[in-house]
Amino acid sequence: MTQAIAPVATLVRARVHPRALEHMPLFFDATAPSAFIELIQNARRGGANRVHITAESAGPGSGDDTLTVTVRDNGHGIADPAVLLSFGQSGWDKPLAQRERAAGMGIACLARRGCTVSSRARTPSSQPVTGWRMTLEPDHFLGKVAATALPDTTAPAPNGTCVTFEATESLNTLRAAVAGASRYAPLWVTFNGQELMRHDFLEGALRIEHWNGLVLGVLKSRQPLYNESDLNFHGLTVNVRLPHVQGLDGETWTVRAQVEDCPELELVLPARKEAVENDFMERIRDQARLEIYRAVAPLDPPPRLAFEDHAQAARAGIQLPVPPAELWPWRPATADVDDWTRDVPLSPVGPDALVVAYDADPPDTQPFHRAARSAGLAPRLFEADRRLAGYGWYDALARLTDVRARIDIKGITYTEQALHQRFKDAARNGSPQDNRLHGDCRPQDCPLQGDCRPQDRADSIHLSLEIASADGTRDTVTIPADIVFLDTAYGWLDDACPVIASDSDIGADELAALLRRAYFCPSDDSDVDSYETQGVQFDDAALHLALKHVASADEATRTAISQAVWREIHWLMPKDRTVDIAVRGNRIDVTLGRPADGSPAHGSPAHGSRPAECNPADRDPQSTDTREEEATPTA
Repeated sequence: MTQAIAPVATLVRARVHPRALEHMPLFFDATAPSAFIELIQNARRGGANRVHITAESAGPGSGDDTLTVTVRDNGHGIADPAVLLSFGQSGWDKPLAQRERAAGMGIACLARRGCTVSSRARTPSSQPVTGWRMTLEPDHFLGKVAATALPDTTAPAPNGTCVTFEATESLNTLRAAVAGASRYAPLWVTFNGQELMRHDFLEGALRIEHWNGLVLGVLKSRQPLYNESDLNFHGLTVNVRLPHVQGLDGETWTVRAQVEDCPELELVLPARKEAVENDFMERIRDQARLEIYRAVAPLDPPPRLAFEDHAQAARAGIQLPVPPAELWPWRPATADVDDWTRDVPLSPVGPDALVVAYDADPPDTQPFHRAARSAGLAPRLFEADRRLAGYGWYDALARLTDVRARIDIKGITYTEQALHQRFKDAARNGSPQDNRLHGDCRPQDCPLQGDCRPQDRADSIHLSLEIASADGTRDTVTIPADIVFLDTAYGWLDDACPVIASDSDIGADELAALLRRAYFCPSDDSDVDSYETQGVQFDDAALHLALKHVASADEATRTAISQAVWREIHWLMPKDRTVDIAVRGNRIDVTLGRPADGSPAHGSPAHGSRPAECNPADRDPQSTDTREEEATPTA
């Protein structure tokens, strides 16, 4: 058995293992935008005020698609070429290196591509110095071989740095990458001799505030896009998730930050594409939110903001106006979420206003809205908005917390669930006598079969509204209704089970429209019909179902035939002539009236008749007769 050795005190110091160089190409994504950003940043730190970038054909032997890219600046140059491969060491002056935490790894953005660097350093005296040139291949960045720096009389004069590398990207791709890298840079950049446009990162700001080396700008805009840049680090834009405030009416205010001299700001090295999450970053976000409140406080008219924003501003001593006592009038949800629109403006709320706080599906809310209109209750109903909770006027409003239906049939009162369960049980047990509204209706006329007639209706329907007051008391208000749907969950039209009150005057078109709002939910699968086709098919089926409930059997049959004619063969009929179709058993007689100008049809006799083949393969030759009348057709 091995005896454990007691541990002794050991000093351990952080170090970088030589094999870390093997991962150098992974520090950057090797894309053209990253390369240009790093090279422009290096030029800025080197004191340059101009950068000239060219992209030209690489010449014979390099491939037709290869371009030679040259990035030349007029900065103070690099005195010691060794700093290019001394990762973690830079030639920047100490204050700049501390302010920006310059890692000395920018040239590694070209570790995969390879490059040639030529530079001439600025000297305190006016005496020119000889420049140098060094070619770097991927193995040089990995530390596998040593690079050689050679004297170069063609280096930028009197001082500056030039980096050359080959790129396989297209010319347009490179131009776009340079334009993006220089858009907010604090120096001028040209591409193939054309000076690129620079933009103000805080352009359009409503308010500008200098804070801890940052310039914070508040802008009124759309809601920010995912990963949209909101911080400008000397031309390098990063998303650090600064807050935005959205008003109750959809307006949005965002904040952008521009770095002037902010040593406390930490970005993840070496590429600086995200922020280090520390206390200072949270302070920036808190300050940014307060700047939004300060920007919107004096606006006229004042924006309507959520109570949470109002409270946060008040804690910071910023007084925001309380929104007026106005809400959106309540509208029931529709099964087709894309079909719901808000077609009324904000309305003042009175002391008798009810905030609709109960959550129900369209088959519930659509009949309730119809009943509320008939009872004169609809103008008192307003949409709930939890963002307003906390404002005194909103908290004082009564809430409509629930709506329940009572259906009276033959002296028995049912809830929707109880009546629906009765029908389901009857269908399961094969008891048609219980599967209908009245005991003397025919089995095929019961609601579950979808063929109720006007006389087979509920004696009455009432809706009980539960209302909660701000003081905690609860009350129940009852209003009459003329229709409810027993199947109140999202489903197919076939699942709809309307129950109509005996005194209802709802027509077939009204019921069909109500069914559409409550049940039509089109599919967006790639293998289904278009939205319009699905809508037409649903409307036909809804009208057919509605007629079964509010019309006689004959009327329902006539409408179904009319719909079929319109949908299937109406397009065949002459636009300027009447068409009479008579069907007797298997015989179909079609009579065409004369054209509107009174002339006989071309190629057809004015009098007489002749057989017309509808389906020669399986039709009795005498079953169809087509006639053309001499008389002028009626309208």
